[in-house]
Amino acid sequence: MLFLRFILGLGLLFAVTAQAQVNMPDPQEDIPLTESELKTAFKGQTHRGTYNFKRVSFRTFGFEETTRKDGRVEHQQDGHTDTGSYTINDDLICFIYDPNERGEFARFNPICFNIYRRGNCYYHYQRSVSNRPVSGFTARSVIKGDNPDCAPQIS
Repeated sequence: MLFLRFILGLGLLFAVTAQAQVNMPDPQEDIPLTESELKTAFKGQTHRGTYNFKRVSFRTFGFEETTRKDGRVEHQQDGHTDTGSYTINDDLICFIYDPNERGEFARFNPICFNIYRRGNCYYHYQRSVSNRPVSGFTARSVIKGDNPDCAPQIS
């Protein structure tokens, strides 16, 4: 009986783990948002999200980023604001940040991403930094005001 409970518990653990991973896009299989879809999702919108990593000297993973209709961007995290500009071409959104006292983002200009969508959540996969190819999941976001339907939740 104990063995059966162990097996059932293990099966439940694998099922929960698999379900949590279902929402994550697979950049090898999935198609990123198109230029038109990116413009709808980002141009003139504010996204709130969370990073997959912690920035040096920041206490939180959360951020809020406004991509204005005029091509300017304002990124806020942990009481600090980075400004710059963005472009959307083909299936990439690219950011060029203004130099500031921290210099964290500007030293990587331009920073480009493919964006994938699951439900109302947007998954940001870095594609280039300083014109060098890179690859990896960096953040996920939701349009401000939307209740995220992704797992784990964006706080």
